Amino acid sequence: MSESKISPAAISLTGLAFEFCRTLEGCAGDEVQDFCEKMLRYLPRIYMMAFDLKPYGESTEGTDNGAIIDELEEEQYDNVRQLAAGVLGEFDTYLDTMVDDMRYSDTPVAVSLAEQLTDIYQTAYDFTQSMREAPADAVPDVLADFKYRFDSYLSQTICSAMRATDFIYHNELK
Repeated sequence: MSESKISPAAISLTGLAFEFCRTLEGCAGDEVQDFCEKMLRYLPRIYMMAFDLKPYGESTEGTDNGAIIDELEEEQYDNVRQLAAGVLGEFDTYLDTMVDDMRYSDTPVAVSLAEQLTDIYQTAYDFTQSMREAPADAVPDVLADFKYRFDSYLSQTICSAMRATDFIYHNELK
């Protein structure tokens, strides 16, 4: 893939997504506070870069075009989720009022932070693999697909995970 045709923002986003994936894959043995600090460094940056992503020139619209290939296998997903859950321990589950199921429930809905982080990981992993394998002329399609995924669900997942991680870091661990 020719990097001269790929925008610096796209290269930066790809690198950041790759770093985020490596951090989650290597989190075994992290202390909760260190892990939360790392996540609080990655999540807002991923959000901002994806929010500002312009896949086709000045267009901010993404497209569900199938350019991102689902590469992550279920076993790897489960492994990363278990690693994150092991680090988070008692802080893994929290109540999230923004979950759609909450509208129809009389009781609070519990959410797994490890699962949310792994959902972000899955999108980031598939994106980086697709960027690596895509010929230069297919990169705009990969970026448009990533932007679509961000606008459809990833942005809310990042915000929810960031809010929970921030709460743990600033309130639970002090």
